[in-house]
Amino acid sequence: MLETIDSIKDERVVLAREVKSHKGRREHRCILLEGEQILDWAVEHALVIETIFVSDKAPSNVVNKYLGRNDRVFAVSEGILKKITDTNYVIPVVGVAQTPSMKPEDSPRFVVVLDEVKDHGNLGTIIRTCQAFGIRNLIGTTPDLDIYNRKTIEASRGEVFSVNLDAFPDARAAIDHLKRNGFQIVATSPRGVEIQSLVELKRQPVALVVGNETSGISPEVEKCADFLLQIPMLPAVESLNVGVAAGISIYEIKLKQVLTMIEEQIKSTLGRELNVAGVLVQQALDAELGKVSEFSSRQVIFMMVLKCDRTMQIGNICRQFGILEGEAGEFLGPMLKAGLIAGDNDVELTGKGEEVLAKLWPVVERTERMILSDFTGDEADVLMRQLHRIQEKCLQLANGN
Repeated sequence: MLETIDSIKDERVVLAREVKSHKGRREHRCILLEGEQILDWAVEHALVIETIFVSDKAPSNVVNKYLGRNDRVFAVSEGILKKITDTNYVIPVVGVAQTPSMKPEDSPRFVVVLDEVKDHGNLGTIIRTCQAFGIRNLIGTTPDLDIYNRKTIEASRGEVFSVNLDAFPDARAAIDHLKRNGFQIVATSPRGVEIQSLVELKRQPVALVVGNETSGISPEVEKCADFLLQIPMLPAVESLNVGVAAGISIYEIKLKQVLTMIEEQIKSTLGRELNVAGVLVQQALDAELGKVSEFSSRQVIFMMVLKCDRTMQIGNICRQFGILEGEAGEFLGPMLKAGLIAGDNDVELTGKGEEVLAKLWPVVERTERMILSDFTGDEADVLMRQLHRIQEKCLQLANGN
Protein backbone atom coordinates (compact mmCIF):
# COMPACT_ATOMS: atom_id res chain seq x y z
CA MET A 1 0.00 0.00 0.00
CA LEU A 2 1.21 3.51 -0.83
CA GLU A 3 2.53 5.36 2.21
CA THR A 4 1.05 8.81 2.84
CA ILE A 5 2.93 11.90 3.97
CA ASP A 6 0.54 14.37 5.56
CA SER A 7 2.88 16.93 7.12
CA ILE A 8 4.62 19.80 5.41
CA LYS A 9 7.33 19.45 8.05
CA ASP A 10 8.26 15.93 6.94
CA GLU A 11 12.00 16.00 6.12
CA ARG A 12 11.38 14.68 2.58
CA VAL A 13 8.90 17.47 1.89
CA VAL A 14 11.25 20.02 3.44
CA LEU A 15 14.08 18.88 1.15
CA ALA A 16 11.83 19.02 -1.93
CA ARG A 17 10.76 22.58 -1.09
CA GLU A 18 14.36 23.67 -0.58
CA VAL A 19 15.60 22.30 -3.91
CA LYS A 20 12.96 24.35 -5.70
CA SER A 21 15.50 27.20 -5.40
CA HIS A 22 18.94 27.43 -6.99
CA LYS A 23 20.50 27.89 -3.55
CA GLY A 24 18.83 24.71 -2.31
CA ARG A 25 19.85 22.74 -5.42
CA ARG A 26 23.45 23.80 -4.97
CA GLU A 27 23.46 23.10 -1.23
CA HIS A 28 21.83 19.66 -1.37
CA ARG A 29 23.05 18.62 -4.85
CA CYS A 30 19.52 17.64 -5.73
CA ILE A 31 17.01 18.67 -8.42
CA LEU A 32 13.26 19.11 -8.23
CA LEU A 33 11.50 17.18 -11.02
CA GLU A 34 8.16 18.86 -11.62
CA GLY A 35 5.73 16.74 -13.59
CA GLU A 36 5.58 13.33 -15.21
CA GLN A 37 7.51 14.32 -18.32
CA ILE A 38 10.49 15.75 -16.45
CA LEU A 39 10.50 12.76 -14.11
CA ASP A 40 10.48 10.42 -17.12
CA TRP A 41 13.40 12.29 -18.70
CA ALA A 42 15.33 11.93 -15.44
CA VAL A 43 14.68 8.18 -15.44
CA GLU A 44 15.77 7.91 -19.10
CA HIS A 45 19.05 9.64 -18.21
CA ALA A 46 19.58 7.28 -15.25
CA LEU A 47 19.40 9.92 -12.54
CA VAL A 48 19.18 8.63 -8.97
CA ILE A 49 15.62 9.38 -7.85
CA GLU A 50 15.47 10.03 -4.11
CA THR A 51 11.73 10.56 -3.65
CA ILE A 52 8.55 10.69 -5.73
CA PHE A 53 5.45 12.50 -4.49
CA VAL A 54 2.13 11.57 -6.11
CA SER A 55 -1.15 13.36 -5.55
CA ASP A 56 -3.52 11.38 -3.34
CA LYS A 57 -6.09 12.03 -6.07
CA ALA A 58 -3.94 10.67 -8.90
CA PRO A 59 -5.42 7.73 -10.86
CA SER A 60 -4.11 4.26 -10.03
CA ASN A 61 -2.31 3.85 -13.37
CA VAL A 62 -0.11 6.89 -12.59
CA VAL A 63 0.61 5.63 -9.07
CA ASN A 64 1.45 2.13 -10.33
CA LYS A 65 3.73 3.54 -13.04
CA TYR A 66 6.04 5.01 -10.41
CA LEU A 67 5.63 2.28 -7.82
CA GLY A 68 7.07 -0.09 -10.41
CA ARG A 69 10.21 2.07 -10.72
CA ASN A 70 10.93 3.21 -7.20
CA ASP A 71 10.12 2.12 -3.66
CA ARG A 72 10.26 5.70 -2.35
CA VAL A 73 6.89 6.81 -3.72
CA PHE A 74 4.58 8.67 -1.36
CA ALA A 75 1.04 10.00 -1.58
CA VAL A 76 0.60 13.65 -0.57
CA SER A 77 -2.25 16.14 -0.64
CA GLU A 78 -2.65 18.66 -3.41
CA GLY A 79 -1.93 21.37 -0.86
CA ILE A 80 1.49 19.90 -0.06
CA LEU A 81 2.24 19.55 -3.79
CA LYS A 82 1.49 23.26 -4.28
CA LYS A 83 3.81 24.10 -1.40
CA ILE A 84 6.60 21.97 -2.88
CA THR A 85 6.35 23.51 -6.35
CA ASP A 86 5.41 27.01 -5.10
CA THR A 87 2.54 27.20 -7.60
CA ASN A 88 -1.16 27.99 -7.25
CA TYR A 89 -2.01 24.98 -9.40
CA VAL A 90 -1.38 21.26 -8.86
CA ILE A 91 1.43 19.34 -10.50
CA PRO A 92 0.25 15.78 -9.73
CA VAL A 93 3.70 14.10 -9.77
CA VAL A 94 6.89 15.60 -8.35
CA GLY A 95 10.26 14.00 -7.72
CA VAL A 96 13.60 14.77 -6.12
CA ALA A 97 16.73 13.43 -7.83
CA GLN A 98 20.43 13.65 -7.15
CA THR A 99 22.25 16.10 -9.41
CA PRO A 100 23.88 14.00 -12.13
CA SER A 101 27.58 13.54 -11.60
CA MET A 102 29.18 13.19 -15.02
CA LYS A 103 32.82 12.79 -15.87
CA PRO A 104 33.94 15.51 -18.30
CA GLU A 105 35.50 14.33 -21.54
CA ASP A 106 39.28 14.05 -21.30
CA SER A 107 39.95 16.03 -24.49
CA PRO A 108 36.80 17.72 -25.81
CA ARG A 109 37.18 19.29 -29.25
CA PHE A 110 34.31 21.75 -28.86
CA VAL A 111 32.86 23.49 -25.79
CA VAL A 112 30.22 26.20 -25.50
CA VAL A 113 30.85 29.07 -23.09
CA LEU A 114 27.75 30.66 -21.55
CA ASP A 115 28.84 34.22 -20.82
CA GLU A 116 26.25 35.67 -18.42
CA VAL A 117 23.35 33.97 -20.25
CA LYS A 118 20.43 34.51 -17.86
CA ASP A 119 17.18 33.40 -19.46
CA HIS A 120 16.34 29.82 -18.46
CA GLY A 121 14.49 29.13 -21.70
CA ASN A 122 17.49 30.27 -23.76
CA LEU A 123 19.79 28.09 -21.65
CA GLY A 124 17.61 25.07 -22.35
CA THR A 125 17.50 25.81 -26.08
CA ILE A 126 21.29 26.14 -26.24
CA ILE A 127 21.79 22.90 -24.30
CA ARG A 128 19.43 21.02 -26.58
CA THR A 129 21.27 22.37 -29.65
CA CYS A 130 24.61 21.35 -28.14
CA GLN A 131 23.39 17.81 -27.62
CA ALA A 132 22.14 17.66 -31.21
CA PHE A 133 25.70 18.32 -32.40
CA GLY A 134 27.43 16.03 -29.90
CA ILE A 135 28.66 18.83 -27.61
CA ARG A 136 28.49 17.78 -23.95
CA ASN A 137 30.77 20.31 -22.25
CA LEU A 138 29.53 23.73 -21.14
CA ILE A 139 31.53 26.47 -19.45
CA GLY A 140 29.88 29.14 -17.32
CA THR A 141 31.40 32.57 -16.61
CA THR A 142 29.47 33.00 -13.34
CA PRO A 143 29.52 30.67 -10.32
CA ASP A 144 25.74 30.91 -9.90
CA LEU A 145 24.81 29.63 -13.37
CA ASP A 146 21.73 27.42 -12.84
CA ILE A 147 20.92 24.83 -15.49
CA TYR A 148 18.42 22.79 -13.44
CA ASN A 149 15.64 25.35 -13.30
CA ARG A 150 12.34 23.82 -14.44
CA LYS A 151 12.13 26.10 -17.49
CA THR A 152 15.66 25.10 -18.58
CA ILE A 153 14.89 21.40 -18.17
CA GLU A 154 11.72 21.77 -20.25
CA ALA A 155 13.38 23.85 -23.00
CA SER A 156 16.21 21.31 -23.26
CA ARG A 157 13.71 18.41 -23.37
CA GLY A 158 15.67 16.78 -20.55
CA GLU A 159 19.02 16.97 -22.37
CA VAL A 160 20.35 19.09 -19.51
CA PHE A 161 20.67 15.82 -17.57
CA SER A 162 23.51 14.65 -19.81
CA VAL A 163 25.76 17.71 -20.13
CA ASN A 164 28.86 18.66 -18.13
CA LEU A 165 28.96 22.16 -16.67
CA ASP A 166 32.11 23.79 -15.32
CA ALA A 167 31.26 27.18 -13.80
CA PHE A 168 34.03 29.77 -13.20
CA PRO A 169 34.03 32.90 -11.00
CA ASP A 170 34.17 35.24 -14.01
CA ALA A 171 34.87 35.44 -17.74
CA ARG A 172 38.59 36.02 -17.29
CA ALA A 173 39.02 32.85 -15.22
CA ALA A 174 37.06 30.82 -17.78
CA ILE A 175 39.05 32.17 -20.75
CA ASP A 176 42.39 31.67 -18.99
CA HIS A 177 41.45 28.04 -18.24
CA LEU A 178 40.45 27.41 -21.85
CA LYS A 179 43.59 29.00 -23.29
CA ARG A 180 45.80 26.98 -20.93
CA ASN A 181 44.13 23.87 -22.32
CA GLY A 182 44.77 24.78 -25.94
CA PHE A 183 41.36 26.14 -26.99
CA GLN A 184 40.89 28.85 -29.57
CA ILE A 185 38.28 31.34 -28.36
CA VAL A 186 35.57 32.09 -30.89
CA ALA A 187 32.99 34.75 -29.93
CA THR A 188 30.05 36.20 -31.81
CA SER A 189 29.23 39.91 -31.63
CA PRO A 190 27.60 42.61 -33.78
CA ARG A 191 31.04 44.24 -33.56
CA GLY A 192 32.70 41.17 -35.04
CA VAL A 193 35.41 41.89 -37.61
CA GLU A 194 34.97 38.65 -39.59
CA ILE A 195 31.96 36.94 -41.14
CA GLN A 196 31.24 33.72 -39.28
CA SER A 197 30.72 31.57 -42.37
CA LEU A 198 34.02 32.72 -43.93
CA VAL A 199 36.41 32.38 -41.01
CA GLU A 200 39.33 29.94 -41.21
CA LEU A 201 39.83 28.21 -37.89
CA LYS A 202 43.10 26.98 -36.44
CA ARG A 203 43.72 23.28 -35.91
CA GLN A 204 42.81 23.55 -32.22
CA PRO A 205 39.81 22.70 -30.05
CA VAL A 206 37.09 25.36 -30.21
CA ALA A 207 35.47 27.29 -27.35
CA LEU A 208 32.43 29.11 -28.75
CA VAL A 209 31.29 31.97 -26.50
CA VAL A 210 27.63 33.07 -26.54
CA GLY A 211 26.76 36.24 -24.64
CA ASN A 212 24.12 37.80 -22.47
CA GLU A 213 20.67 38.43 -23.96
CA THR A 214 20.97 42.20 -23.56
CA SER A 215 24.64 43.15 -23.40
CA GLY A 216 26.18 40.33 -25.44
CA ILE A 217 29.65 39.02 -24.67
CA SER A 218 31.59 40.70 -21.89
CA PRO A 219 34.43 43.15 -22.68
CA GLU A 220 36.89 40.63 -21.20
CA VAL A 221 35.84 37.97 -23.71
CA GLU A 222 35.86 40.45 -26.59
CA LYS A 223 39.41 41.48 -25.70
CA CYS A 224 40.73 37.91 -25.37
CA ALA A 225 38.91 36.21 -28.27
CA ASP A 226 41.02 34.73 -31.04
CA PHE A 227 38.12 35.29 -33.45
CA LEU A 228 35.42 37.92 -33.06
CA LEU A 229 32.73 37.01 -35.55
CA GLN A 230 29.45 38.43 -36.74
CA ILE A 231 26.38 36.78 -38.21
CA PRO A 232 25.43 38.97 -41.21
CA MET A 233 21.86 40.31 -40.95
CA LEU A 234 19.70 42.94 -42.59
CA PRO A 235 19.92 46.39 -40.92
CA ALA A 236 16.28 46.16 -39.83
CA VAL A 237 17.23 43.43 -37.32
CA GLU A 238 19.50 44.65 -34.56
CA SER A 239 20.24 41.24 -33.04
CA LEU A 240 19.05 37.66 -32.78
CA ASN A 241 17.75 35.83 -29.75
CA VAL A 242 20.76 34.23 -28.07
CA GLY A 243 19.30 30.74 -28.45
CA VAL A 244 18.79 31.25 -32.18
CA ALA A 245 22.20 32.86 -32.65
CA ALA A 246 23.86 30.04 -30.70
CA GLY A 247 22.18 27.46 -32.95
CA ILE A 248 23.47 29.16 -36.11
CA SER A 249 26.97 29.56 -34.67
CA ILE A 250 27.20 26.02 -33.33
CA TYR A 251 26.19 24.64 -36.72
CA GLU A 252 28.56 26.79 -38.76
CA ILE A 253 31.56 26.65 -36.41
CA LYS A 254 31.19 22.92 -35.83
CA LEU A 255 31.10 22.38 -39.61
CA LYS A 256 34.15 24.64 -40.00
CA GLN A 257 35.98 22.68 -37.33
CA VAL A 258 35.25 19.36 -39.00
CA LEU A 259 36.35 20.64 -42.40
CA THR A 260 39.50 22.20 -40.91
CA MET A 261 40.43 19.10 -38.95
CA ILE A 262 38.99 16.40 -41.19
CA GLU A 263 42.35 14.93 -42.10
CA GLU A 264 43.31 14.61 -38.45
CA GLN A 265 39.85 13.27 -37.59
CA ILE A 266 40.05 10.59 -40.28
CA LYS A 267 43.50 9.52 -39.17
CA SER A 268 42.33 9.03 -35.60
CA THR A 269 39.10 7.09 -36.24
CA LEU A 270 38.70 3.75 -34.50
CA GLY A 271 38.33 1.82 -37.76
CA ARG A 272 41.50 3.29 -39.23
CA GLU A 273 43.55 2.75 -36.08
CA LEU A 274 42.46 -0.88 -35.80
CA ASN A 275 43.03 -1.44 -39.52
CA VAL A 276 46.52 0.09 -39.39
CA ALA A 277 47.36 -1.98 -36.31
CA GLY A 278 46.10 -5.14 -38.04
CA VAL A 279 48.14 -4.48 -41.17
CA LEU A 280 51.29 -3.75 -39.16
CA VAL A 281 50.87 -6.89 -37.03
CA GLN A 282 50.46 -8.89 -40.22
CA GLN A 283 53.61 -7.33 -41.71
CA ALA A 284 55.58 -8.15 -38.57
CA LEU A 285 54.35 -11.76 -38.64
CA ASP A 286 55.13 -12.05 -42.37
CA ALA A 287 58.68 -10.78 -41.78
CA GLU A 288 59.37 -13.34 -39.04
CA LEU A 289 57.65 -16.24 -40.82
CA GLY A 290 59.45 -15.37 -44.04
CA LYS A 291 62.74 -16.27 -42.36
CA VAL A 292 61.70 -19.91 -41.95
CA SER A 293 58.73 -20.54 -44.25
CA GLU A 294 57.19 -19.78 -47.64
CA PHE A 295 53.76 -19.24 -46.07
CA SER A 296 52.31 -15.86 -45.12
CA SER A 297 50.86 -14.94 -41.74
CA ARG A 298 47.32 -15.10 -43.19
CA GLN A 299 47.92 -18.64 -44.40
CA VAL A 300 49.36 -19.72 -41.05
CA ILE A 301 46.46 -18.09 -39.18
CA PHE A 302 44.06 -19.83 -41.59
CA MET A 303 45.62 -23.19 -40.74
CA MET A 304 45.32 -22.33 -37.03
CA VAL A 305 41.59 -21.64 -37.49
CA LEU A 306 41.20 -24.81 -39.56
CA LYS A 307 42.86 -26.80 -36.78
CA CYS A 308 40.16 -25.56 -34.39
CA ASP A 309 37.16 -25.75 -36.75
CA ARG A 310 38.18 -29.07 -38.41
CA THR A 311 36.63 -28.12 -41.77
CA MET A 312 35.68 -24.88 -43.54
CA GLN A 313 33.78 -24.23 -46.74
CA ILE A 314 35.35 -22.05 -49.43
CA GLY A 315 32.67 -19.34 -49.05
CA ASN A 316 33.25 -19.13 -45.32
CA ILE A 317 37.04 -18.96 -45.83
CA CYS A 318 36.61 -16.02 -48.21
CA ARG A 319 34.33 -14.16 -45.78
CA GLN A 320 36.52 -14.68 -42.71
CA PHE A 321 39.80 -13.81 -44.40
CA GLY A 322 38.62 -11.06 -46.72
CA ILE A 323 39.40 -12.99 -49.90
CA LEU A 324 37.55 -12.49 -53.16
CA GLU A 325 36.15 -15.82 -54.42
CA GLY A 326 38.20 -15.50 -57.58
CA GLU A 327 41.37 -15.27 -55.45
CA ALA A 328 40.62 -18.30 -53.25
CA GLY A 329 42.74 -20.54 -55.47
CA GLU A 330 45.76 -18.28 -55.16
CA PHE A 331 45.40 -18.20 -51.38
CA LEU A 332 44.80 -21.94 -50.90
CA GLY A 333 46.97 -23.21 -53.79
CA PRO A 334 50.40 -23.28 -52.05
CA MET A 335 48.95 -25.09 -49.04
CA LEU A 336 47.13 -27.64 -51.26
CA LYS A 337 50.30 -28.19 -53.32
CA ALA A 338 52.38 -28.76 -50.19
CA GLY A 339 49.80 -31.22 -48.88
CA LEU A 340 49.01 -29.16 -45.80
CA ILE A 341 45.28 -28.96 -46.54
CA ALA A 342 42.92 -31.12 -48.57
CA GLY A 343 39.42 -30.91 -50.03
CA ASP A 344 37.51 -29.11 -52.74
CA ASN A 345 34.60 -27.22 -51.19
CA ASP A 346 35.07 -28.53 -47.62
CA VAL A 347 38.69 -27.88 -46.72
CA GLU A 348 40.47 -29.64 -43.86
CA LEU A 349 43.94 -29.62 -42.32
CA THR A 350 46.05 -32.70 -43.08
CA GLY A 351 48.45 -34.49 -40.74
CA LYS A 352 51.35 -32.85 -42.56
CA GLY A 353 49.65 -29.49 -42.13
CA GLU A 354 49.44 -30.08 -38.40
CA GLU A 355 53.15 -30.85 -38.27
CA VAL A 356 54.07 -27.68 -40.19
CA LEU A 357 51.72 -25.63 -38.04
CA ALA A 358 53.37 -27.02 -34.88
CA LYS A 359 56.78 -25.97 -36.23
CA LEU A 360 55.61 -22.48 -37.20
CA TRP A 361 53.54 -21.79 -34.10
CA PRO A 362 56.56 -20.85 -31.92
CA VAL A 363 57.47 -18.20 -34.51
CA VAL A 364 53.98 -16.70 -34.19
CA GLU A 365 54.19 -16.73 -30.39
CA ARG A 366 57.67 -15.20 -30.40
CA THR A 367 56.55 -12.43 -32.76
CA GLU A 368 53.53 -11.66 -30.59
CA ARG A 369 55.76 -11.43 -27.54
CA MET A 370 58.05 -9.00 -29.38
CA ILE A 371 55.07 -6.86 -30.44
CA LEU A 372 53.88 -6.73 -26.82
CA SER A 373 57.34 -6.45 -25.27
CA ASP A 374 56.62 -2.93 -23.96
CA PHE A 375 53.42 -4.12 -22.26
CA THR A 376 53.21 -5.62 -18.79
CA GLY A 377 51.35 -8.90 -18.46
CA ASP A 378 48.32 -7.10 -17.03
CA GLU A 379 48.37 -4.53 -19.84
CA ALA A 380 48.49 -7.27 -22.47
CA ASP A 381 45.53 -9.03 -20.81
CA VAL A 382 43.54 -5.78 -20.72
CA LEU A 383 44.34 -5.15 -24.39
CA MET A 384 43.03 -8.57 -25.40
CA ARG A 385 39.87 -8.14 -23.33
CA GLN A 386 39.21 -4.74 -24.87
CA LEU A 387 39.73 -6.11 -28.39
CA HIS A 388 37.27 -8.91 -27.65
CA ARG A 389 34.75 -6.32 -26.40
CA ILE A 390 35.15 -4.34 -29.63
CA GLN A 391 34.67 -7.52 -31.68
CA GLU A 392 31.53 -8.46 -29.75
CA LYS A 393 30.05 -4.96 -30.12
CA CYS A 394 30.79 -4.93 -33.85
CA LEU A 395 29.06 -8.30 -34.25
CA GLN A 396 26.03 -6.97 -32.39
CA LEU A 397 25.85 -3.89 -34.64
CA ALA A 398 26.41 -5.97 -37.78
CA ASN A 399 23.53 -8.24 -36.75
CA GLY A 400 21.23 -5.28 -36.06
CA ASN A 401 21.24 -5.67 -32.26
